[in-house]
Amino acid sequence: MSLAEIPPMERGRLRLFAINKTETEVRAILDEGTHGIQKLLGANDLNPDYIELFRVADLGDLGLDDYLHTGYDIPRAQLDPQAGRLRALEGYVLVVLSLAFRDLNVTLPDTPNLTLIGTFGAPPVEWTTTETITSASADPYSGPPKASRPVSDAAMSGRVATVALLVIFLITALVVWIA
Repeated sequence: MSLAEIPPMERGRLRLFAINKTETEVRAILDEGTHGIQKLLGANDLNPDYIELFRVADLGDLGLDDYLHTGYDIPRAQLDPQAGRLRALEGYVLVVLSLAFRDLNVTLPDTPNLTLIGTFGAPPVEWTTTETITSASADPYSGPPKASRPVSDAAMSGRVATVALLVIFLITALVVWIA
């Protein structure tokens, strides 16, 4: 049985885990850094830039649901049904974003050390528009004409040297042919 299945190329998902360990055990994981978190999750090759492990009490009056909304832009519609559960959490939690798995298919093994609290999704970016671009700069080939660069001194010197060598070669060939 698995705790969670992360499909390849997943984007925009946040998984929240409660850590079922004592303060001392969590401190040991924090001391190990990325390797400790990888052992805890049962997954290798995680990107630590997209993982956050912290004590819920450190949020103070903010609350975990407010933190996920403000810090990770998780919509209230996803958080409100679980707000009571999120506010009741104590101890340490682990926030893992999709990008932590480096676009790989990862199966997190079921472990008594972690409890999956929820999987949340950030709202997708809307890239479509009904407006058409009417600016003249949007027309093809409307940019300024490309100015030709002046020939550098080094390029000119190289061309002169090439012509001089060709002339010397032709004179030498002519002398050898006549002789």
